[in-house]
Amino acid sequence: MRSPKLSPEMTEGLLETLSDWDPRATVDFAHLFMRAGDPEGVAGFDTLALANPAADEMLAERYLSPAPDLDALGALSEGTLGHAFERYMRENDLDPNLLRESAFIEAHKKRGADVGYLAERGFQLHDMFHVLTGYDTTPLGEVRVVSFTVAQTPAPYPAMILATRPLQSALYKPQLFPILMDAISDGWARGRRAKPLMPVHWEDHWERPLTDLQREYDLG
Repeated sequence: MRSPKLSPEMTEGLLETLSDWDPRATVDFAHLFMRAGDPEGVAGFDTLALANPAADEMLAERYLSPAPDLDALGALSEGTLGHAFERYMRENDLDPNLLRESAFIEAHKKRGADVGYLAERGFQLHDMFHVLTGYDTTPLGEVRVVSFTVAQTPAPYPAMILATRPLQSALYKPQLFPILMDAISDGWARGRRAKPLMPVHWEDHWERPLTDLQREYDLG
């Protein structure tokens, strides 16, 4: 077995990430990993994505949804998926197109059309996962939803968040470590327990009660 070794560029990027408490600091490191990380490590994420039980179904269809019409969703009955999604987006002042235009999508597409598509659909569903799980957008809420996402379908960016944030806490703020690990464990356990969410056309279910969908997909 070969001995893995971080390149000087990767080592510098990791140290920069660990020294910055801004959650967005992981973005640059994840991009660096996809560009200059260990080739076998990067390819391993491709293998995991394509081995996902939902991947074949998704790749056969390659479904991508249009940007949601928040005004139309806000007019739906309270308690529906669409109304809950609109409220989540408005209350958090989120742009429905922001993640749909993520540079990570293009980075994945450079690794192949299949992994590129899976990544694109995954970014479309990030905010949907917040709504389905009920996890908020606080730092711990984001950790929970990222952990949930990795449990459903591993990918470099969310995996780097889960890998670096606990190490950062252990190095600099160990008093936060139990809280962080509880959040990670919660999201991971729910993601493993839930039915596969990636292949679902959630946009076809805007008018259904959110509680019914959560029960149907084991999101309790």
